[in-house]
Amino acid sequence: MPHLGGDSGPATVAERCHAASGLIRTTLGELREELGYGRLGRCVLEETAESLTLEGLGWFPAWRLSAKNDRPHKDQELWVFARDGGLRCQIICAIQEPDGCDVPAVLDGLLNGRPQDLCPEDKLGLIREILDL
Repeated sequence: MPHLGGDSGPATVAERCHAASGLIRTTLGELREELGYGRLGRCVLEETAESLTLEGLGWFPAWRLSAKNDRPHKDQELWVFARDGGLRCQIICAIQEPDGCDVPAVLDGLLNGRPQDLCPEDKLGLIREILDL
């Protein structure tokens, strides 16, 4: 199976993501081309998701690489992030996969040193809006 970030040069999605401190915006078309496919479809979306996971990366909105995306298009954008355990990763994972996560602690980390004009529930709502795009 092809992998993202292999030996195809310095401009792979995985390499760019790590070089950009763990967060980049890309398109389904760019990911498709990197895997060597000419068209998008369910199998290509599944393989793209698997390849990103193998590279230690996550993405949002999650539905873009799932069967819920019944009309994938090369111009559809998604964000790719490093699953490095940092605060950004913790926040995204807490929203996408709250089971087994200390969501209050993650949100407290987000709120540290920030204006307290929004309650934690409002901040959580804003994060969900970003992840759902």
